[in-house]
Amino acid sequence: MTWLLDRRNGSPYDLPPPAGAPQTFVVASVPRSGSTLLCRVLWDTGGVGAPKEYLNPMQLRDWEVRFGSPLSRFGHGLLFGRAAGLARGRGWSRERFVKHVERVRERRSDASGRFGLKLHYHHYESWFPARGWDIEALLAPRHWVRILRRDRVAQAVSWARALQSGRWVARQRATLPSMYRERQIERLLDEIDRQEAGWDAFFAERSAAPLILWYEDLASDMSATVRAVLAYLGVARAESVAVAEPDLKRLADETSARWIERYRASHPERGIGSGLE
Repeated sequence: MTWLLDRRNGSPYDLPPPAGAPQTFVVASVPRSGSTLLCRVLWDTGGVGAPKEYLNPMQLRDWEVRFGSPLSRFGHGLLFGRAAGLARGRGWSRERFVKHVERVRERRSDASGRFGLKLHYHHYESWFPARGWDIEALLAPRHWVRILRRDRVAQAVSWARALQSGRWVARQRATLPSMYRERQIERLLDEIDRQEAGWDAFFAERSAAPLILWYEDLASDMSATVRAVLAYLGVARAESVAVAEPDLKRLADETSARWIERYRASHPERGIGSGLE
């Protein structure tokens, strides 16, 4: 049997088939904004299914290994490490995309039908505008939750280290050492600004505003932040739901702090907040 890159994509983490009608919610994010932490904590509450980034390459790779055609299972099973990034669904038809979402939804929704999908802006761009697809028509999201990070320098540093090392979560091993590269941090800050502006424009065209969350608030008061999301999603007695620390370790360390301080010393004007507060 081919190994899954993410054990949580395996059958032991599947949920019973939902009894209720689909109720999709989307977590709109940008890399290194705390979206993984948010989704894991929401999953662990047991009240909103298993929200996850099911449209990113690693997830596509694993779900194709589980449920694709024999040829697709074989081909995707060869993708390990950085090569997993090649699993982008190029050439997929709308029907194949819908099939992927439905096979995930069947196994990752709660009993009432709530299904959560985390979507970085660059994944939204590549799956929907770039292909001429309408996200509302294909996913029919009932709720949108947007998570941002006030300290964008810290966000860019986290992103740079992950890109260089190949280590996106603590359970992964670094494949390469990371080193301070000011130009890379600058480019990633620009990309964070671009993607957040993209979400700004997207939500400006919608009649209903998303629920806005901040990573710093999630980190400082996880219970209150998560319960606010649960209430927004319509979970009964959300204010009394138990919220536990997830089995995720922070990657930020003394190296991150030094990089942040070094960058800020040269660019004190960059990387703090947005106009949403």
